[in-house]
Amino acid sequence: STSTVPILYLSWWDTYNQCIVCDLRLEFKSNCQKWCSNCFIIYTGCRYCLTTNVIFGYIDQSQCKKCKRVITIDITGSCNIDEFLYLTRVNIINDYQSVDYFNINKISNPSDIYSLIKKFNYFSSKPKIEWISYSQIENFTKIAEGGYGKIYKASINGYIVAVKEILNSQVSSKCFLNEIKSLYQCYDDKFEYIIKCHGITKNPITREFMFIMKYANGGNLHDYLRENFTKITWKKKLYILWRISDGLQTIHEKDFIHRDFHSGNILIEIIENELCNIEQYLIGDLGLSQPANNTLSSSEIYGVISYVSPEIFKGATFSKASDIYSMGMIMWELTTGCRPFSNVKHDHGLVYQILDGKRPKITDETPEDFANLIKKCWNSDPKKRPSAKKFCECLNSWSNMDKDINQFNQAEEIRLELTKSKSIGPEFNGTTHSEAIYTSRSLGSFISKFLTPLKQEYVTKEFEFDIDDIQRTSGDFIIQNSRDQHILNTSKPQSKAINLLGKRNIDETHVNRKHIKISNEINTESQE
Repeated sequence: STSTVPILYLSWWDTYNQCIVCDLRLEFKSNCQKWCSNCFIIYTGCRYCLTTNVIFGYIDQSQCKKCKRVITIDITGSCNIDEFLYLTRVNIINDYQSVDYFNINKISNPSDIYSLIKKFNYFSSKPKIEWISYSQIENFTKIAEGGYGKIYKASINGYIVAVKEILNSQVSSKCFLNEIKSLYQCYDDKFEYIIKCHGITKNPITREFMFIMKYANGGNLHDYLRENFTKITWKKKLYILWRISDGLQTIHEKDFIHRDFHSGNILIEIIENELCNIEQYLIGDLGLSQPANNTLSSSEIYGVISYVSPEIFKGATFSKASDIYSMGMIMWELTTGCRPFSNVKHDHGLVYQILDGKRPKITDETPEDFANLIKKCWNSDPKKRPSAKKFCECLNSWSNMDKDINQFNQAEEIRLELTKSKSIGPEFNGTTHSEAIYTSRSLGSFISKFLTPLKQEYVTKEFEFDIDDIQRTSGDFIIQNSRDQHILNTSKPQSKAINLLGKRNIDETHVNRKHIKISNEINTESQE
């Protein structure tokens, strides 16, 4: 590190196994190296001189004061992550304490460093991302697996946690570090709707880095809706949506993008007390949907097809607007209890339809304002979607206007009637297709297919012309446009070709000044 780091020299071999500041048991990295993960104090011993350096901060190597031998320091296996863990301890204290901490080397009596570090720990109320020894983690049970890695339920000293092992993190620790930094920004009082990260560790067998996360004991939103849909009132649906959207707004205000926003990543924590259970709706997997060695190219994007906005399949990068599109799908899921496009195969065919404007059918009993907001979120043009702030403002306005309240009261009455007749809920929306996939996976093959020039036959183009200007010659008709000329032959061989592509025949006797979309494959005729 280029910063000045104070080092206390001991002329003896230190054999003490507890931190001299916080009394935490030291973790041994080797016979000559141990450290305190709480205070980030490193102890290195010289086996030749039997002396000890006590290092108050992070450096990647130390030198014996007596024999001048250089000692390499390795805490996590990545010097970048080592340095980050140290710097977070500096950043979480206020400006006054930071000045003291950075000027620690000016203290004349080295032993006074201990009292200053104790003061630092005492005043630090903000949680730190800790390095947690893998040996402390017990009772691993795999609960999920996706394109980014695996998730386990485990325990540390009897406390239940979620452990997320990130794929290929050992190859590119710098990319993994970027994700840790993103998570650290979430350690803010305003981020009460985000799943917190307690610390990180490393699997000694796979050599992959792992996140130790808060465990959500209530599962994810989709499972919650599936099990409790008929009990969830419209008032509660709006509350759930408000909690989720408030979290997304905070993420966007910090200039973060989720990139994998769906009901499987909305987690529920149930807090039990004597009076009632309190449900917290928390956003998980912030910025972690991509593998740690992702280069951010369009061919290496990860996600769930039915929640991904159309422009991503055309090669655009994820944005705040793409998160809003996903929010629209979550809104729809709250009205039906089903995940979008669950009854069809999630393949290129579905992507073609999404690009051509296909969206899930909004139920008739959905309040008008709620339905309109869903449609705005689903707009094919990202610029026309509402921001997270506007989204939240819209939700707040519904609770303050009688007209809007009446909409939801009426919707609640209809919901109760449908519940009594047992005609509402996920079980009445058909079975889920066996190839409808709702875990994050690589979308590279889907995206590259639409970026390949040879695949232009799948792109829908729109041409505007006036039917009265059609020139008829010997059974053929020619459509002329100021920029392009396209000839459609009505002779039998050409008609067959058109019908094979799914085109509808044009009944000229009923056509009067139409604007017609002509697609090479998909029927897109429209009338104005």
